[in-house]
Amino acid sequence: MNYKILLTHALTVVPLISGAVYAETKQPAPSAYSMGEVVVTADRLEEYIKNYPQDVNSVSRTEIVKRNHSNVEEILKTMPGVEVYPTSGMGSRISIRGSGKSSGVLLLLNGRPLNSNQSGSMDLNSIPVDIIESVTVFKPPVPVWLGPGGSDGAINIVTREIKAAGKGEALSSSVKAAGGSYGLIQTGASQTLKLGDGSLLLSGSFNHRDGKRQNSDRNDGNVSANWGRTAKDGTKYELNGRYYQAEYGIPGPTDNVTPDARQQYRKGSLDGRISGAIQETGSYTLNSYSDLLNLKDRSQQGYTATLDDRKVGLKLDTSWLDDAEKWELRIGGMSEFDNFEHTLAGRHDRFRNGLNAQFDKRFGDFTATVGARGDVTNDFGFNPGGSLGLGWGIRKNWQIKARVGYVTNVPTFEQLYQSTHGSIDQSRGNPDLKVEKVLTSDLSIEYKPAKESQLQATLFRVDTWDLITSRRGTDLIYRPINISGAERQGIELSAKYSWMAGLSSDLSFVYQQSKDKDLGTKLPYTPDLKLKTTIQYTVPTLKTRLEATVRYEGARYSQVENLPAQKLDEYVTADLRITQPVAFKNAKADIYVKVDNLFNAAYQSHLGYPDDGIRALGGVQVRF
Repeated sequence: MNYKILLTHALTVVPLISGAVYAETKQPAPSAYSMGEVVVTADRLEEYIKNYPQDVNSVSRTEIVKRNHSNVEEILKTMPGVEVYPTSGMGSRISIRGSGKSSGVLLLLNGRPLNSNQSGSMDLNSIPVDIIESVTVFKPPVPVWLGPGGSDGAINIVTREIKAAGKGEALSSSVKAAGGSYGLIQTGASQTLKLGDGSLLLSGSFNHRDGKRQNSDRNDGNVSANWGRTAKDGTKYELNGRYYQAEYGIPGPTDNVTPDARQQYRKGSLDGRISGAIQETGSYTLNSYSDLLNLKDRSQQGYTATLDDRKVGLKLDTSWLDDAEKWELRIGGMSEFDNFEHTLAGRHDRFRNGLNAQFDKRFGDFTATVGARGDVTNDFGFNPGGSLGLGWGIRKNWQIKARVGYVTNVPTFEQLYQSTHGSIDQSRGNPDLKVEKVLTSDLSIEYKPAKESQLQATLFRVDTWDLITSRRGTDLIYRPINISGAERQGIELSAKYSWMAGLSSDLSFVYQQSKDKDLGTKLPYTPDLKLKTTIQYTVPTLKTRLEATVRYEGARYSQVENLPAQKLDEYVTADLRITQPVAFKNAKADIYVKVDNLFNAAYQSHLGYPDDGIRALGGVQVRF
């Protein structure tokens, strides 16, 4: 283990914490200007969504609690144009706006990158849902200040700001317990405590499932501690520690089953964040972060391989507004070190350094944005990126948005050497991969007559050079490859409407065409049609909440050859949720039932991995 790197991170985090005390005892009194006029970068998201030419959707904590979401995966599945698919082993595959690959989805926690060392399978369960304030999805092209990559979109998860009672959210506790099909057990608890001048949120969870297929059982759990305080001058200090562990079977695809393959996954993370004002019109956020990941992979033949991944980084974001708030300048940078060591692939190190700048200008009914970033790695050199956007408020409640962005995706260590999703019996890396280059453009018109109602139509096109996908060899093992040229274009429709008190619905629809320019075939896992619609209704007298979701996904292929054996059929699924709130003197509770795949549709989201079919879950969550 590289202890010098970890020591460097520890020395970085300590000043962030000690600075909280220093700000109180040594700093001069705050200036006379109003802190209400200065909002730090992380808190300006709502305004950014409203005014800028970006395609953004967000889910707040109120919605998360109301719908009893158990994890980040459930939250994302409720968002328009977003789908989450289970993978063999660790993590989930995310699709935004119909994309068949998720290695281009940038995953962030409080603005810091979570998956820069992962190949597209994201360990969403390692983030406890109790610490989440909001989840925001940026559809491509994404703003350059979010980070490198993001050709297929970005997801930013923001943690809760815990305040003392009387100053915002009251100190509280919560307990959750649920059980369901195939031996599923879900438990969780959280507790908020006063700690000095700040507050501490402790949370933990444990989950178990037997699974339907042989060797598809799983045990996982996480614990986290989230501390925060706000100094008298408005500066915020936060420290977050997380640990996640999972032990599970790898059943393998139906044509290459592995009843004895197992994996154990462990990940610990430590983040520090400080944010505040720069003079009268600026703000900053500084993130310091580290991850320690260990994977033990036992193959069907009994051979055990290990993977150790150690990452530390710093990310700085600054934002400047003019006095009239007609323009905004964002400047940021990041530095990251990643150490990867695998039994089969050996040891590899990567340094990444990046700078970005974005300028936004409002003039009349128009908002224009231009951004650029450059990232340098020791193994792939310099990689540029950029974006342009124009928003036009053509009339009240109507807006036209046009955007174009260029992104480079540097192959991750998992793509180059060995993945954490799928055992060594099923997947390997490819050290000869090239950098993926992506040009994305879209044009949308949006009508928003009310806060809870919206209609949007978007034309989009994606051109990719050296696209990274996977190909299965004669040994039945998947390995990443580059496709020299690929394209995808289509239309996305989304709508949200509140019909009456207690009744609302939303719909998202994607029609697209994709092509591998070398073979003239469709891109893997890229269906022509995708549709999702959700209806919610609250019974006025009983306050019972009803929710139904229907999904349709068209036929698609698992590989670029588009052979008949590689085809996955179209399918329709329906999910149902019923929640009954109950109020006590000093507590509130939700009793809920969830039924997934209500009509027991037989389908595969990944070739060789059939869905478990209809399954139910019942539980209770108590907050006091």
